[in-house]
Amino acid sequence: MVVAAVLAGGSGTRMGASAPKQYLLLANEPILVHSVRAFVLHEQIDKICVVVPEAYTEETENLLRTYFPNELIAVIAGGQNRSTSLLNAARHFAKQCPQDTVMLTHDAVRPFITKRIIDENIAGARRYGAVGTVIPAVDTLLLSEDGHFIASVPPRSTAFHAQTPQTFDLHALTSLLEQADETQHERFTDGCSVFMQAEKPVFMVRGEPYNIKITYPDDLSRAEEILKNHFSR
Repeated sequence: MVVAAVLAGGSGTRMGASAPKQYLLLANEPILVHSVRAFVLHEQIDKICVVVPEAYTEETENLLRTYFPNELIAVIAGGQNRSTSLLNAARHFAKQCPQDTVMLTHDAVRPFITKRIIDENIAGARRYGAVGTVIPAVDTLLLSEDGHFIASVPPRSTAFHAQTPQTFDLHALTSLLEQADETQHERFTDGCSVFMQAEKPVFMVRGEPYNIKITYPDDLSRAEEILKNHFSR
């Protein structure tokens, strides 16, 4: 079985909007709808859940019924941070899915995921147990311990930018998250970091430069161009 969790727990503070950014319109549809649609249309996805702030569960259920009236998409409340929201999604699926299930996790504000990326995530997770979507770093990356002085410069040939989806053996992910304490949940940045902290390998799938995360106001203008140039129907 293959399931997908769309993580829509962001508050949108960096966007400067009155509502979380996943509900802002892109080509007259909420960004969240674009992201969910990619999984609705994919033939291998058996179940979908959307993880949102608790205050937005009813609104999101109504929204998804409007756009996907024939789909059973669960809406569940997130946790205090990304890691606990991921745990809520993993628990939701683990209690109803068989042992060989893989779960894709995807940022709700990355509306340009492709079928190819989803296909390769599923195949990679079945073979390796954990997958992260990445693109090679174009700019040199600088690391700093204090935010003021450069501490190190990793070789650009070994540096990548993380995207989503990330995909995991569902029950392995659930077990690792269940074992984590509060401090670890605060430190985990995503599902890949959960596996890496447990010293388990994470395979890389190539993403796309246009698989952007809509974070700042200018990103909406860029997203409109991407939609027109790569996804026009």
